[in-house]
Amino acid sequence: MNRKVQKVYSEINIPKKSKILANLLRISVPAALETFLISVVGLADTVMVGGVGTNALAAVSIAQQPVYISLAASVGFSAGVTAIVARRRGEKNQPEAQKVLRQAIILGLITSLIFAVLTISLARPFLILTGANEDTLDLSATYLQIVTTALVFNYLRIIICSALRAVGDVGTTLLTNMIANTVNIAFNYCLINGHFGFPALGVAGAAIATVIGNTVAFLISVFIIRYKKSFVRIKLRDDWRFDKECAKGIVTVSSSAFIEQIFMRIGFFMIAMIVNRLGTHLVAVNAIIAGIVSLSFSITDGFSIGVASLVGRSLGEKNEPLAFAYGRLSQILSFLIGLIMISLILTFRYQLSMLFSDDETVINDAANILRIAVFVVVPQSAQWVTTGILRGAGDIHYTARSAMLSIMIIRPVCSYLLCYPIGLGLLGSWIGMFIDQTTRFALNDFRFENLKWAEMKV
Repeated sequence: MNRKVQKVYSEINIPKKSKILANLLRISVPAALETFLISVVGLADTVMVGGVGTNALAAVSIAQQPVYISLAASVGFSAGVTAIVARRRGEKNQPEAQKVLRQAIILGLITSLIFAVLTISLARPFLILTGANEDTLDLSATYLQIVTTALVFNYLRIIICSALRAVGDVGTTLLTNMIANTVNIAFNYCLINGHFGFPALGVAGAAIATVIGNTVAFLISVFIIRYKKSFVRIKLRDDWRFDKECAKGIVTVSSSAFIEQIFMRIGFFMIAMIVNRLGTHLVAVNAIIAGIVSLSFSITDGFSIGVASLVGRSLGEKNEPLAFAYGRLSQILSFLIGLIMISLILTFRYQLSMLFSDDETVINDAANILRIAVFVVVPQSAQWVTTGILRGAGDIHYTARSAMLSIMIIRPVCSYLLCYPIGLGLLGSWIGMFIDQTTRFALNDFRFENLKWAEMKV
């Protein structure tokens, strides 16, 4: 236990370490499995599209950045709902938790409609700015516009699942996404290359499968939140009138996470522009590396979700030392998971790369760059879990500032210098990411250690 924690909160007792670990694993393992399965579906998309050709693989990769930008506000709402609902769960204030979810759904509906219209209308100019060329522009635009048709469903599903996770109901969200992901993969198989009488639609087929999967996830989420007994159960006959004060509270917390996402997406957008100008071949190589690295990240993402819920609940119970203990233990676990994933990826880097492409040059380049790029996993894992701790406490203003400095300034500058003037090419982009993740971890861990986050009111 941190000495400052012992000094400031000496009168508060916490459970034994074994119980703290059990609670953390009980929530984080299902959440990690859920995020891992989502990542696997993303990989399945990439693998199946990669079978169509290098241009198709590059096109989907280029379209991903606009997709993520359109989802930025949903991540903000997710962070806000998690922090506030978890705090209300700790305070045992069920009516307020339910009201927060209802108001978040209203806000999510309005916001997602705006983003959907803008994304579909401006798809081609956006993709050209991203770096799409004649080989990939049409395919990228097709993918982006089709996927965006389900943006409203995606927003509402993310908000509902965030509320369920905040109260510890991670098993339900895991089941929801398992079913939806199975549907997604099944339609990928049917629609990308044409099986069981379905047409071979290539990139468009992958996009349609994603839309179907997201729609199924939304419908299941609505059914669960309506009929399952839960701390955040809501009904149609509840009071759905717009509540200015409640909505203001959600926006106050969520806006910082939204701004953080905007900073991140602008930074990623700049990185995409740097990488996309290396050419279609290296864009495809980068998509493979990113897909493989995302597997390890998805596991620690689950621990970030779990610790955010537990930290928020502990603060609601006025047990700051317990919140710190959950945070420290999650950091240790993320570090160990990162080391294990590095070992696995280094051992099987060629076999993993072969899943995405049958182009020998693409496979060799991806496997070779992975030997160095994979080491980003440790600082990335530790950084993301530490960010989850601060988000769970509602200290999202700080994470937004650290993201702005690191992702919008440090990473693009380092990546550009390493890619072009120094001449490291694609490898330079991944070294830039390593510098970014290490910087963000250092900044966020400093905040975690000084306990300012434990004083946040939400």
